[in-house]
Amino acid sequence: MAFSELSRPWSARGHSNPRGALLLCHGFTGSPQSMRPWAQDHADRGWVVDLPLLPGHGSTWQHMSTSRREDWYDRLREAALALSEEHGRIAVGGLSMGGALTLALAQDPDLHGRIGALVAVNPGMTLPPLAVAADLIAPVVRTLPGIGSDIAKQGVSEEAYDRMPLRSVGQLRRLFRTTRAGLGAVTAPLLLATSSQDHTVPPTDSDIVAAGVSGPVERLALTRSYHLATLDHDAQLLFDTSARFLEQQMPSPPGAEGGPR
Repeated sequence: MAFSELSRPWSARGHSNPRGALLLCHGFTGSPQSMRPWAQDHADRGWVVDLPLLPGHGSTWQHMSTSRREDWYDRLREAALALSEEHGRIAVGGLSMGGALTLALAQDPDLHGRIGALVAVNPGMTLPPLAVAADLIAPVVRTLPGIGSDIAKQGVSEEAYDRMPLRSVGQLRRLFRTTRAGLGAVTAPLLLATSSQDHTVPPTDSDIVAAGVSGPVERLALTRSYHLATLDHDAQLLFDTSARFLEQQMPSPPGAEGGPR
């Protein structure tokens, strides 16, 4: 598919006295377009926001098949370190694979103390049995149908690949496995938002996260949305809850821009 300007990296850094700094991450085969409403909402509230494009995304599935989970993680880690160097403690939020990467960042010893709060929306932790054989199948069956646009709201679509490269599925499986194994190292407060009807990531993956992390967890039920909740009926509920949660965990400095809605 053709990707629009909304799928490019995006940031909001024009605040002279921001409420805080937020790093956001999109999901597997997707792009920043799925996260732009969340990013714009929090920028309007006075947050500095950074929304990068992960390597291999926003171009072609052939390009994606050459990227690795380390490339995705390193891009987000670089953004987190840069944002923290400029603003101190930061918040990190992600959707789907972006939620898994958010939780992986929180396990990084170099980022301990730099991340003050986490928001994970339908984070992936498991894959269907087929994914175990993805590396073996990939030379023969290069792609499967895409997983984008799991959205209940009519007339809304995600800018994502129409095909899903099997090599990348193998990389995703490894990312989920290592992130799941390290959940106990996550101590930052977590807002965990879960769609009750999700055709991409089982809602039980959120239960795995909630049971595995060591820090405090607040749960948010998204009852009117499918997987892409950031573009769905519960989007404003998610954004309002995220803003309230982040304000509680990372109080605004005196004189910060923006304010509660």
